[in-house]
Amino acid sequence: MRLKKFKYRVQRDLDYYLKEHQNKTNQILHYFAFLSAFLAWLFLFYDLKATLILGLIHYLLSWIGHFYFEGNKPASFRYPLIGFYSGFTWFFIKTIEIVTGKDILNTWLNEKRED
Repeated sequence: MRLKKFKYRVQRDLDYYLKEHQNKTNQILHYFAFLSAFLAWLFLFYDLKATLILGLIHYLLSWIGHFYFEGNKPASFRYPLIGFYSGFTWFFIKTIEIVTGKDILNTWLNEKRED
């Protein structure tokens, strides 16, 4: 039961996240922003300067995507936790989709709507 509740919350939050990121250019910028953030986490224990630069690149790309292309405020301004974990969830699912060529995200979110 707890797993089902957890899955529902993740799908709900990811659904909200996607509604805030509908512009294709914003999505591309966010993909590279989260790639930078992921690399920043990896460099955290190796090179602090690289971590800071990659973190700045993450925010620069995300904010350009929101303010210039999407015309809204980043989700992390109002819901920092949702913006963090939904963004990384989206990034990893999108990476798997790119590698496999399968549409995982829409299939998973449509499961939620059918429940």
